[in-house]
Amino acid sequence: MANEPYENDQVVNDVEQPVSQPEAQPQLQEVYTTQEALSHPQTKQLKKLRYFDLSTRRNFMGYWFILPFAIGFLLIYLPALIEAFRFSTHDIITSSGTMYTLETNKEGLWYYYNTALVKDPDFIRGIWESMASMLLNVVIIIIYSLLMATILNRNIAGKSFYRAMLFLPVIVATGIIATAENFEVTTNMVQDIEAASAGASGSIFNEFGIEQLMMSLNINDTLSGIVIAAIGNLYGIITCSGVQLIIFLAGLQSISPSIYESATVEGATWWESFWKITIPMISPLILVNTVYTIVDSFTQYGNQVMDEIYKLISENASYSDAAARSFVYLAVVGVLIAIVVPVVNKFVFYENK
Repeated sequence: MANEPYENDQVVNDVEQPVSQPEAQPQLQEVYTTQEALSHPQTKQLKKLRYFDLSTRRNFMGYWFILPFAIGFLLIYLPALIEAFRFSTHDIITSSGTMYTLETNKEGLWYYYNTALVKDPDFIRGIWESMASMLLNVVIIIIYSLLMATILNRNIAGKSFYRAMLFLPVIVATGIIATAENFEVTTNMVQDIEAASAGASGSIFNEFGIEQLMMSLNINDTLSGIVIAAIGNLYGIITCSGVQLIIFLAGLQSISPSIYESATVEGATWWESFWKITIPMISPLILVNTVYTIVDSFTQYGNQVMDEIYKLISENASYSDAAARSFVYLAVVGVLIAIVVPVVNKFVFYENK
């Protein structure tokens, strides 16, 4: 019995023997040329997904938003600019009605540009004075509008009324009311407000001695001059700050309250949240308002250069000279904006970058 084989030996041997597996076939990798890879269906699908992702669709909304302006610029403003440039390089000979002809000036095409830049020192001095006034106004208007927008964004009683009152001077200054039938009444009202503002500022300085107070505190003459000029031009600052205030207010309302709540939980104060959250989040709007304020300061009523150009048109009918000075002024503003935008843009925080 001991030498007899077990009945299950054959079964055990069959189990223990490894089952032969079929040899794995080597995987063949498809090799495409550059042209075949670009024309592959999967590549085309990936391109479509990349070109029509969420960020791209949002950018298309921006293009649709500026499309009416682009069409209006190409159809209305660009032909007018081209015709104005022709005015600046030619003499205008008017005839009956609205007809006119252009003739080449005997002194050359650039005669009126040479007159504005070389022969008229008052024009260049007016540009420098406008730039100095603009730099001061930009800083004050941006700070004032941001401060007012921050206050109006808080839960205070009657904030809708305050928003309307702060934007009301902008409506008055647009000229809509001034072109109505009561033009003289509106003009006198604005002049009375400006005179009252200037008189009130002067009376404050005389009665309370703010100038003497600043001198007694050893405040720098430059800083005290800026403060006095800002208070004296308080009506102009409020008038020119309405649009900037609305833009800042819209930006502040777009910031999620949960960000401030998280900062408060972490122990941040209101002052720290303002500098670490509010300023970075609305920094793109600071750039927008800076450019808007620069352009508005150069074109607003009372600007020395603009008044001079207007007098050339209305009093002297010197359209060619006025057109040349306008293009010089436009070039100065364009160069200034080209310098300011990259400088301010370095301090701008973009959420998507």
